[in-house]
Amino acid sequence: MSANHPGSQSAGVFNRFAVRYWVAIALVVLAAIFIGQNRDRQRVHLLWLTVESPMWLLLAAMLMIGVIVGLLLQRRRT
Repeated sequence: MSANHPGSQSAGVFNRFAVRYWVAIALVVLAAIFIGQNRDRQRVHLLWLTVESPMWLLLAAMLMIGVIVGLLLQRRRT
């Protein structure tokens, strides 16, 4: 079969998916591994509050706070 034939399998998996999809899949797999390895509960003390939550959730919350602060403080390009 030729490479131009519609039923040809020679195009390969890498040509069918863009690189960004492979990066997204890899990040999802890494996130699942991260969550699986960080399921232990931790205590966080802030002023008079004490919160107990899985470590992955605490780190995800800190990531979101960092993203929000970054968005609030970013410089606008003109």
